Amino acid sequence: MSDYIPTELLAEILVRLPVESLIRFTSVCKTWYSLITSPSFIGKHLNHSKTNTENLLLTTYTFSDNRERYLLCHGDENFGDEFVELESPLSTSPGHKRRVGNCNGLLCMVDTTSPPCIILWNPLVRKSVTLPMPSQPETSPPPFVLGFGAHPTTHEYMLVCILFEKADIEQGKFPSKVELYTQGTGSWRSIASVGHPHHLARFDCVQAFVNGAIHWIAFDGRVVNGLSSFIMLFNMGSLAFSQMMMPAALVSESPLCLSIMSYGESLAVLCYGQPEDGSCGMWVMKEYGVAESWAKLYNINHPGVLDQIVGFRKNGEVLLLMSDNYKRLLCYDCKTKTLTNTGYTGSSDAFTADTFMESLVLVKP
Repeated sequence: MSDYIPTELLAEILVRLPVESLIRFTSVCKTWYSLITSPSFIGKHLNHSKTNTENLLLTTYTFSDNRERYLLCHGDENFGDEFVELESPLSTSPGHKRRVGNCNGLLCMVDTTSPPCIILWNPLVRKSVTLPMPSQPETSPPPFVLGFGAHPTTHEYMLVCILFEKADIEQGKFPSKVELYTQGTGSWRSIASVGHPHHLARFDCVQAFVNGAIHWIAFDGRVVNGLSSFIMLFNMGSLAFSQMMMPAALVSESPLCLSIMSYGESLAVLCYGQPEDGSCGMWVMKEYGVAESWAKLYNINHPGVLDQIVGFRKNGEVLLLMSDNYKRLLCYDCKTKTLTNTGYTGSSDAFTADTFMESLVLVKP
């Protein structure tokens, strides 16, 4: 076929195919192998994949067989009926894994066993690499927050690690140290922490990678007799920290009631009520970086049902967890205010659902 179809046309055909098919097609002939594995084709396929965000990656854990499961589901009308189970590169027990995020088809996780390490994994290519953690004292290592994303122009993956020494926290100095890992360097390097004078709400790596920057919930600990929550971000291009205003209604909310995530290409903030209320409001920033563009999109009230919002389907339905004896994943239609059981269940809080992009991107130390 390669003798009759120009390479340029062949690339235009192949770039529209799923990763699973392309991996098989690398065995057709040397010409196809060279084309599909070339950096230019991988980049072109990545750009095409960004227009198709139907897939969802579910992470759950079941006590029955004591293992964590990674399920790649179709976010279309077949959601709940079809999935592909992916083999995890981690063999440690689920309690020692923390998911940081995913970007360009790569999933970033932390293995907190001793010594801790970071795993980057392309589930569809079935390749992974293990990266070291930044250097930390062997006794009483400080709390840390990881952020995972990619450079906005080179698309190289990047990790930022924010470490908090206890003595510095007590003195109001934030953070103690910031280190950066860039694909291909093989090591961490210290960078300036200018623009980062505040607390992060959690040390559990809850982040949102949007518009080339990593976003976290933060608060100003210097405010007396009150709270001042905001969004802290780290730009992967400029390597600088800055802050962004919350929706006005959320500034005085406790940061522990707030969560941040991506909503398509936009930034979203969730505000949860008391657990028994089963309520959650969701704000979306319609124009990135413009505080006035925050708009309340959803207000969900399901006492006794809503435990946590974990993701969204492309059709606008919200994916949420219900907890009783175990966790169940439900779809919530905000227009009709109806719930549908997807059939997916889990036994722990390690239940996540992320929009997942297919890619041929290779992981390299």
